[in-house]
Amino acid sequence: MRLLRKITLLVKEIGLRDLASYALYAFQVRSGIMQLRTPLGGSHRALILIKQGDSHNPFHPVNWQSISTTGTSPGGFKDSGLLLEGSYRPFRGAVQKLDFAANWPLDQHWTKYQDKSDIKLTWEPARFLWALDLAKAYAVEKDERYPEIFWSRFEDFLRNNPVNTGPNWSSGQEAAIRLVMWILAFPAFRGSPQTTPRRVEMLKNAVVQHAERILPTRAYARSQHNNHVLSEALGLVYAGAFLGSDDPRSDKWIRGGISEFESAILQQVDNQGVYSQHSANYQRMMIQLAMLLDTALRQQGKSFSPKVMEKLKLATLWMTSQLDTTSGWLPNLGHNDGTLLLPFGSQDYRDYRPTVQAASRAFIGIDSLPAGEWNELSDWLGLPPAERRTPFPDSPAIQKVGGTRTWASLRSARFTKRPAHADQLHAEIWHDGVNLARDAGTYLYNDPAPWQNPFDRTRTHNTVTVDEKDQMERVSRFLWLDQAQATWLKCENPNEICASHDGYRRFGITHIRSLKYLPPADFLITDRMV
Repeated sequence: MRLLRKITLLVKEIGLRDLASYALYAFQVRSGIMQLRTPLGGSHRALILIKQGDSHNPFHPVNWQSISTTGTSPGGFKDSGLLLEGSYRPFRGAVQKLDFAANWPLDQHWTKYQDKSDIKLTWEPARFLWALDLAKAYAVEKDERYPEIFWSRFEDFLRNNPVNTGPNWSSGQEAAIRLVMWILAFPAFRGSPQTTPRRVEMLKNAVVQHAERILPTRAYARSQHNNHVLSEALGLVYAGAFLGSDDPRSDKWIRGGISEFESAILQQVDNQGVYSQHSANYQRMMIQLAMLLDTALRQQGKSFSPKVMEKLKLATLWMTSQLDTTSGWLPNLGHNDGTLLLPFGSQDYRDYRPTVQAASRAFIGIDSLPAGEWNELSDWLGLPPAERRTPFPDSPAIQKVGGTRTWASLRSARFTKRPAHADQLHAEIWHDGVNLARDAGTYLYNDPAPWQNPFDRTRTHNTVTVDEKDQMERVSRFLWLDQAQATWLKCENPNEICASHDGYRRFGITHIRSLKYLPPADFLITDRMV
């Protein structure tokens, strides 16, 4: 792409403010200013907190007692048992050793570890998502090995990842997720003899250092218009609520975090409930982050503003409308890095039913699914059963044909921020819980060719290419320009949906596709290039 055209499209489709924010961040990283703002070893302010001991802290955002009264999801405590053996299942997949070591030296400032090849594989154990499995098992079994594993691994992380050193400090979002998981797990272990005053002091210190890592890169997170700003805002709220009077900035972090979270939801979720990242997995992540903030607000007798609640309701409808109730899966649209922050009640990481049920209770006030093991997440979040409503209302952004067990859909999006995949008019077909015509999703974002985020291209989707070209112009791993826009078209047949997109307007071509359901289990796709 020619430089002048690229600049024009960047300004048009990204915006001057976001470009300026990113440019300022990049300048601070390259000039060394960011190293001064986030010094090796961290802030001395946290050392003051260490001396204050374990003051009373009433912030218990989730209901660990519900685990012992409602039972457990399928698989029981398999994952907690693995942790006793020094292993875990990253992304709820194959068993691996739980290790905080990376494939490169850990003795430099975090700014030196940008865009490493397999950094998500380093980040995953350090997110401490697995700590929820330990806390869940301890809530039921009261086996002291579980809190001891948590605390020993916590100490291991601090020992091997000094503040602002190494790749596990290179993302404000990763710091936020880690501190949120610590704060979620802590109440489950609080009564254990393993939770000593010294360890509590270490946790307070670490929470402060993580909050201070988040603050200097907030402008970068805002410029991305994605889950980074939400995760970091939640992290500051949780840090402030956890520290309370131990840090004079706590109230400011809470107020600022709530305000920023609400503002981001209003900006990132459109009026049809579609999330700005155009990804099923990241839509779930956004909703789970919102539910975690919702629990904190409810504990204080507060709630989201009506405008934010309406956006979260629409986002929940978007997810529910595409749920395959047999498998619990959604179409694997857009980026998918394997994130599942809250695993309670899930059969596997692509099981969306627990999130659908909990979000329906939190943001709509109904049960969208019958009772089942997927209720565990709702119980843990303190969301009581609600009225069951059938059929569940559809999202205005989703059009499908077929029945409950055999159905198909078209991908038709209006991009306002940054598209994830060049996938307009991609077709999905499902039968008895099997995704027959599917989206490949994502494998790795950073890896040697051909695996460097290869599945975002048009040719990897169930749609049409022209001269083997993409529908949009790919200028980096995560950036498409000259965005293709799709439009729903009117069809006379009630068993048919139709749409078009303009991604090949540079060739003078519009792609029009119809998808017709032929009962009981056939579909007819017709493409026209005009």
